[in-house]
Amino acid sequence: MKMVTVNISLPPEMEAYARLEAARDYGNLSVFFREMVRERMRKQIESDLTILASAIDCAPSGPSEAEVGRILAAQRRARSKLRARG
Repeated sequence: MKMVTVNISLPPEMEAYARLEAARDYGNLSVFFREMVRERMRKQIESDLTILASAIDCAPSGPSEAEVGRILAAQRRARSKLRARG
């Protein structure tokens, strides 16, 4: 995968923390920050999926089988009337 270089500015305390974390758990700062971005992306996707699921749960279910039957029957009656006039 092609990589792009990005420069960031951190206060000294954050820079020290990031370097310690990277050295202890990630190997280098690039891997540390990539993992942070991946985690934020994952959380955003999970949040979006939760909102979507909630919207689906609250959405109207659509017509019931009985309602569809009544609609089709009304359509047949209307067409029969039109043919009778025609």
